[in-house]
Amino acid sequence: MTNSFDHPKILRSNLGRMRQLGASHHIVEHWKAERLTAIGSAPLSIWFVIQMLRLADADHKTVVQWAGKPVNTVLLLSLMILTFHHMQMGLQVITSDYSRGKNKTILDLIIKGGTFFLGLLSVISILKLALAPAKK
Repeated sequence: MTNSFDHPKILRSNLGRMRQLGASHHIVEHWKAERLTAIGSAPLSIWFVIQMLRLADADHKTVVQWAGKPVNTVLLLSLMILTFHHMQMGLQVITSDYSRGKNKTILDLIIKGGTFFLGLLSVISILKLALAPAKK
């Protein structure tokens, strides 16, 4: 008869067991990354809403001047990058839960490509707005 102390696995915590699982380690890191992008984008989203409320009645020239300030440009770029990365990870979790095989691979490619393209388009738009001279 075996004693429970003969098996060190029994003494491990659930987290310890989870860390030992190969694919599960990736899941834990993915979960942490999702939380970090959410935490990072929350204050940026609040900042963005406040700024848009302040600029609600502004003309084009004022908005371009606002976007041309380095602090605003960096914060806008950070918000877009974090938001699209968070969106990609969230959609990836959904597809891993509800699709299998070839469909999952195709959906993953569409999600990664689509979020990259939309994120790149957003970054280019912000840079174009920030670097454009304000019209008189």
